[in-house]
Amino acid sequence: MPDIAMEHAFLPDSPPVQEEDLTHAFPGGLTDPSILRSFNSHERGPLKCRNHFSKILAWPWWLVDNNTRFKAIIEQSGLSQLARCTYRFVNTVLISSFVERWQPEMNTFHMTVGEMTLTLDDVGTILGLPIIGKSISVPDVTDHHGVTLLVYGFGITERAAHEEVSSAGANSVRLEWLRSQFAGVTDSDPEEAMQCAARAYLLFLLGCTLFSDKSGRRVPVVYLGLLMDLGSIHTYVWGAAALAFL
Repeated sequence: MPDIAMEHAFLPDSPPVQEEDLTHAFPGGLTDPSILRSFNSHERGPLKCRNHFSKILAWPWWLVDNNTRFKAIIEQSGLSQLARCTYRFVNTVLISSFVERWQPEMNTFHMTVGEMTLTLDDVGTILGLPIIGKSISVPDVTDHHGVTLLVYGFGITERAAHEEVSSAGANSVRLEWLRSQFAGVTDSDPEEAMQCAARAYLLFLLGCTLFSDKSGRRVPVVYLGLLMDLGSIHTYVWGAAALAFL
């Protein structure tokens, strides 16, 4: 399990957890449910969890011999470890149990032993992402602006950009489209093509990990704006952005 910061630790003389504690209301729980309205509304079966392990594994840039320049750009970005933080299998029942105890009003887990929450230090430790640096802010973009980002970021035609945005919907691009268009880059390609492929992969990686959505197949174009200057990607506080997004 990840190292999650706890606000209330176990006490040496704490009584053992009883069976009724696990099946009834938490001891010392809420007396006024009007404050945390979601406290008693988490009754559902196991959740459907999105897992992009197979997608990431389908773009194995780290195993290709003839792409040292591409590898250098990805490693320099500071995001390469996200490709190594995925899991082949996900325990949906365990994750659902944690979600049942999550209070969106407080951003904390309400457990039988007390409250606990994720901190920036946890994110930095678990994901290895920077938590100090330039803040990340992405404004809403129009369809026209999204197409412009694709044209300049990926070096494709305006027509191709329009077609992809229309196909993906929600001013996004498909994860599979990014892989199919840019996965074949090698050291023999021009520098501009190498940089476009690197932006495509990093957008693909963000869509598979930090900023994945319920569709499980696309990523918003707006994040491409953060990847235009490949030399400054590592200076952003990706850890803080991940925590805020979650």
